Amino acid sequence: MMLASVTLNGRLLPGDYLLARRAGAFLVRVKDLAAWRMRPPTGTAMMIDGDAFVALSALGGVAAAFDEPNQALLLTVSPEAFEATSVAPASAVAAPSDNMLAAFLNYDISAEYAGKARLGAFVEAGLSDDWGVVSNSMLLGNGTVYGRATRLDSYYLRDDPINLTRLVIGDGVTDARDWTRQIRFGGVRFGTEFALQPSLLTFPTPSLAGSAAVPSNVELLVNGTQRFQTDVGQGPFSINQVPLVTGAGQVTLVIRDPLGVERRITSSYYVSSRLLRAGLASWSMEAGAERRGYGLRSFGYNNPFLAGTYRRGLTDRLTIEGRAEASADVTMAGGGVNMIIVPIGEISLAAAGSTSQAGEGLLYRAAFARNAPTWNVALSYQRASNRYREIGVERDSERIVEQVQGSAGWSLGTMGTIGASYTSLTYADSQSARVLSGNYSLSLRDKAFVSAYAIRSRFSESGHENSIGFNLTIPFGPRSSAYLQADRGGVRAEMRSTPPQSGGWGYRAAISTGSNAQQQGEILWRGNAAEMTAQVDRAGGQTGWRVTGQGGLLLADGALFPTRRVESGFAVVRVPGQADVRIYQENRLVARTDARGMAVIPDLRPYEVNRLSIAAADVPIDIRMPNDQIRVVPRYRGAVSARFVAVREHPATLRIVMPDGAPAEIGASVTAEDEKSFVGNDGAVFIRSLHPGMMLTVDTGHGPCHVRVDAVPDEMLPVIGPLTCVP
Repeated sequence: MMLASVTLNGRLLPGDYLLARRAGAFLVRVKDLAAWRMRPPTGTAMMIDGDAFVALSALGGVAAAFDEPNQALLLTVSPEAFEATSVAPASAVAAPSDNMLAAFLNYDISAEYAGKARLGAFVEAGLSDDWGVVSNSMLLGNGTVYGRATRLDSYYLRDDPINLTRLVIGDGVTDARDWTRQIRFGGVRFGTEFALQPSLLTFPTPSLAGSAAVPSNVELLVNGTQRFQTDVGQGPFSINQVPLVTGAGQVTLVIRDPLGVERRITSSYYVSSRLLRAGLASWSMEAGAERRGYGLRSFGYNNPFLAGTYRRGLTDRLTIEGRAEASADVTMAGGGVNMIIVPIGEISLAAAGSTSQAGEGLLYRAAFARNAPTWNVALSYQRASNRYREIGVERDSERIVEQVQGSAGWSLGTMGTIGASYTSLTYADSQSARVLSGNYSLSLRDKAFVSAYAIRSRFSESGHENSIGFNLTIPFGPRSSAYLQADRGGVRAEMRSTPPQSGGWGYRAAISTGSNAQQQGEILWRGNAAEMTAQVDRAGGQTGWRVTGQGGLLLADGALFPTRRVESGFAVVRVPGQADVRIYQENRLVARTDARGMAVIPDLRPYEVNRLSIAAADVPIDIRMPNDQIRVVPRYRGAVSARFVAVREHPATLRIVMPDGAPAEIGASVTAEDEKSFVGNDGAVFIRSLHPGMMLTVDTGHGPCHVRVDAVPDEMLPVIGPLTCVP
C-alpha cells in the first residue's frame, strides 16, 4: 500500500491517492475511479483493508506508468474509458410566487362623432388569487347592438404548472387541429397547457455527441451563430435539448482543449414545432354548449356537445393525434400523423369521418413543408365529402369542401426576399374563392425598407380583382417612421411616432388620395396608469373625431392603484416610506414609487422569473437596503408582492481620542455591536448605525479600550466628539 499523486492525461489531480501493488501490477480504489469518472471493469473487485480495489490492467483504454522518485502514477486514458457526460441548457421550472388576493377592472372607453355621436366601452372585472382567476367582460354604450350592454366572456380559470394542466369553467374556445374548426362555447375545458412551463422544450431536437481527451470547452453553433457554451470533462459527452431554429439547418460542435486546439463536428438537422418529443403527450376535454352570436348576444348557447383531443410523440420523428366530437346532431372522429423525413421535410396526414342527419361523410388532408435557412415551401390539400359534418358549422356557406394552399419564399441575400402564395377554397354551396399573390421586400441597410406586391383574386360572386402595390418605410430612430404606399386605389403617406414604453407622447399624421381620399391626425399619450388617443378624420367633405382611453384599476395589498390594463402577471412593489424611487424590470425603467412608497408593475411574464430592482441612489443614505433586487414568478393575471426591506439607520462620524488627548491610531479596528470599522485620519471612525448608549471597542496596539456614546444628534451624518477611549 502507498500514497501517490496521480496525473491523468497530463493533468495533475488534487491530493494523493491510495494505491496497492500486487505482482508488479498497480491497483486503485473503485471509489477513486468513480471520482475520476472512469468506467469500472466488469468482474469482482479485490478487498484490501475494507476498500475495494481493481487492477489498472483490467481497464480498457488505459496506459499506466509509475514515477518512483516522485511517487507519481501517470495515466494516459482514452476518451472511451470515461463515463459519458450529459449536459443541457438550463430549463428549470420556476415555481410560482405566493399570490395575493387582488381585484382588477380593465376599461377601454371611446367617444366619436361622424354625423352622429356614439359612446362605447369595453369593461372587464376580475378577481385573482392562488386558487385562480374569475373574470367577466362586457360591451356598453350606444355602439352596441340595440344600444344596450352585451356580455362577452365569463369564466373561472385555474392553472397547475407542475402537472401542466389548465381548467376553464365558463366561456372559452375548443381545441383545434389543422383539419378541425375551433368554436366558442360555454362549459368546461380541462387539458394540457405547455405555456405554464415556458422553458419546457416540447418539440424534439437532436442530441449532439462528442468526446474530449482532456477537460475542454464546447461551443454550439447553429447556422454559424453561437447558441450555447459549456465546459465538459474528459470522455464522451452529449448535449440534449439543443436550442435550435425550427426547420432545416446545420449545427456545429466546436471542442476546444486548454491549449486552444479545436475540433469541429458538423451535422444537418430538421426540427418542427408541430411534433412532440418522444413520450410527451397533450390532451384536452371539452363539455358544454355552442355559443352563437358572440359580441351580439349575451346568452346564445345551444347544441350541447362533448369533445376531446389527444396527441403523443411516439418517436422524435413521429407524432400522432386524434379528436372526437359528439352532439345530438353530429358525431365526428378522426386522427392524423405528423412526421419528419430527414432531409426531405415534414409530412402531415389526417383523416376523419362523421355521422349526422345528412348521412356519413369523410374528410382527408395531406400537407408537406420544408423550411431551410434560405428558402421555404409549404403545400396542403384538404377534401371533405358533401355529407361531412362537424360541430359549429351548420350553413353550407361556411362548410369548406375543398381547400388548396401553397406558399414559397426565397432569400436573395443582400438583394432581399421574394415570396409567392396561392389559396383556393370551395364551399358546400358551390361558392369559391381563389387568391394568388407575389411579394418582394428589400432592406436598404436598415435605413429604409421597400416592398412590392401583386394580388390576383377571383370570387364566384364578384368575379376577378387585381391589385398591385408598392410600400416604402423609412425609420427615424427607434420609435418614429415615415410610410408611403401606392396601389390602384391611390397613394397614402403617413408619419408616426409611437410613445415610449415607459410613458410619453406620440403622433400619427396621414393623407391619402384616390378612391379612398382621406386626411387623418392623431395624438397618443401613454402613462403609467392609462393610454389615450385623440383622432381627427376628414373624408368625403365630412369631418369626424374620435377619443379613446384605456387602462385599469387594481385593488391589492390593501391599496387601490390606477394602472395599465391587467392582461398578464403584475407585482405590487413596496419600498416602505420612500417616494419617487425608480423601479426597473429587467434593467428597464418601468415605474416610480408613489407617496406611499408603492407602485404597480403590470405586464410581467407569467410562470417565468421576472427581475425587479430599484435605484439605490434614490434612497437616502441613512436607509440600508439589504437587497435591491427581487425575483418574482407571477401566475396568469396574478398579483405578487415585491417588498424591498428598508432599514433606517443613523450613520455618524466619531472622533476618538486616547486618555492623553492624542487621536486614536490610524488603522485600529473598531467593534460596535455587530458592526466592524477602522480608525481613519485624526481619530475619525464611521459608524453606519449609531444609537445612544452604544459601546465601542477599539483594538489599539497597547490593548483594547472602550468608548460610550451617550447622545446622538438628530441630524444627517453628524460628527460627534472628541470621545475618550478608556482602557
